[in-house]
Amino acid sequence: MTHSRLDSLFSEFPAVSRADWKNKAVAELKEKPYDTIIWHTPDGFDLEPWHSHEAKAQHLDFPPGRVVNSWKNCHRITVHDPQSANEAALTSFELDAAAIEFLITNPALCSIGNLTRLLAGIKTAAVAIYFSGNLPPAAELLKTLVSIEGFTISSGGVLATIPAVSQDEDVELFRSSESLPGFRFLAINTIPFHDKGSTAAQEIALALAGASDCLDRFLQAGIPADRILAAMEIILPVGSSHFTELAKPRALRYLLQYILKAYGASGSTLPALFARTSERNHSLLDPYTNVLRLTTEAVSAILGGYDTIQIGLFDTGLSVNTKIAERITGNIHLILKEEASLDRVVDPAHGSHYLEAMTRNLAESAWSIFKEIEAAGGMARATECGIIDSMIAEAAAKRLRSLENRKKTLIGINRYPWPLTAEQEENIDALELALEQLPEGNETAGYELVRLKSRSFSLKSGRTPSLFIWMQGNPAVSFQQAAFAEDFFKCGGFEIAGRATLPLEESSYNTILLNKPDIVVLCIAEKDPVPTAETICKRLHLLDGNTIIVMAGKPPEAKERLFAAGLDSFIYTGINVLEMLKSYQRKTGVQ
Repeated sequence: MTHSRLDSLFSEFPAVSRADWKNKAVAELKEKPYDTIIWHTPDGFDLEPWHSHEAKAQHLDFPPGRVVNSWKNCHRITVHDPQSANEAALTSFELDAAAIEFLITNPALCSIGNLTRLLAGIKTAAVAIYFSGNLPPAAELLKTLVSIEGFTISSGGVLATIPAVSQDEDVELFRSSESLPGFRFLAINTIPFHDKGSTAAQEIALALAGASDCLDRFLQAGIPADRILAAMEIILPVGSSHFTELAKPRALRYLLQYILKAYGASGSTLPALFARTSERNHSLLDPYTNVLRLTTEAVSAILGGYDTIQIGLFDTGLSVNTKIAERITGNIHLILKEEASLDRVVDPAHGSHYLEAMTRNLAESAWSIFKEIEAAGGMARATECGIIDSMIAEAAAKRLRSLENRKKTLIGINRYPWPLTAEQEENIDALELALEQLPEGNETAGYELVRLKSRSFSLKSGRTPSLFIWMQGNPAVSFQQAAFAEDFFKCGGFEIAGRATLPLEESSYNTILLNKPDIVVLCIAEKDPVPTAETICKRLHLLDGNTIIVMAGKPPEAKERLFAAGLDSFIYTGINVLEMLKSYQRKTGVQ
């Protein structure tokens, strides 16, 4: 990035043009094409690694924003009975919670008696109270809340979509809210789309389309645009792609001004933005890596300028004690605020040429998607016609392919998995059931189910499918191939029985077959690996016909000779790792 300040030290050096920089980059890359350092984003636009002040004219022109970066830290509490939920809420204030989301499991829990017990001891003027889950009709809930002493000055809202029934009911809804001026009850929730696999630009577009439908609906009921916006809360997910997620709320706020202008709003009132950390990329088997994901996501949300941030627990209680998980998760917010002082920085992306380019591209992509949705008749019509699901399914399939062939890495999932703990082995059936119930767009379930099946098979049968890695040739290359193979099979729960460089002689076969491995992986780093591999395959096949022989590396031209000699398959960068692991499980009797 070229510095733009004339009084900086960089002014002593001659300016570097983009052409000069690219020529230098191409020279440094040598045989690799320049395209390898361009990021082809999931939203279809490219980002190059070159940004300078010359691109400043292309930055989006943002209206004046907030003067301080403050946010409400929101804890979610599932309500089965008012008393225990109330105790959990009061305890959460020790972790600096400034907002509580009560996830209601039964509409009967929203009676005035139950809500009074639920809110006992909570200063609703100081804490934002949100409701979600299985709720009674919104107007009925609002009337009940108004009757609770002190609640009329509460902020917070209803984080559930209100179905359209009639204009009379819409008018009644706003009439019921007149005594709750700071309470937002029109939720635009993009989390379900994220769970299915949507991209960042799609989520922006869906938020815009939801806001547009909401404005159109309530304007027809005679509600002023600014009053509608004052009751609106847009709920967005925050994933682990740090810069993308930081730019997402910026792009949304920029585009919202055009939506509001089209509906005649003054612009003085804006929807509140509520961020929820993603569950799509969470590992059930490597929970402590989730702490890193949640921290990255929380930083993105804070620097992106959300009004409320909800950091989900890093574990479900099947791997880590729930109280420990709550404490560690709660500390993420405290560290970012009290130690990192992120509340002192307002819109740090402003002026960063890379982030401004990211924001602009996201906005352009999202606006294009939004126009398609509007052309289909709006959010509701596009959903009914299947346009939304089709759009998301395409993006989800592309993302899952990149995980299955490991072009995208998720630590602890498709790379560098950690062995299961004793507690996880104890809860192995519950973990498997939890993984099977995850949404279709989940990024972790496929690999983690494969690992669990291997371990479950091992615990029940007393036998763990194993492999031996036999290295030949150039050590620098064969060791690299062996590391790839070891990580590859560990992701499927296979045990590494041994790894060694052995000569091509009879004693080596005895060493390899001593512990009866299910699989032998050949890592042969020779100019022509076929003769050596063919010799090994024939001998191994003769000594033990049940041994599965695999070769690390792309198939050579004479691969048919190896298959004829007894080779089962090749493993290399770019294949569908998940499907290959499943095939090896079938061949070794795991499933």
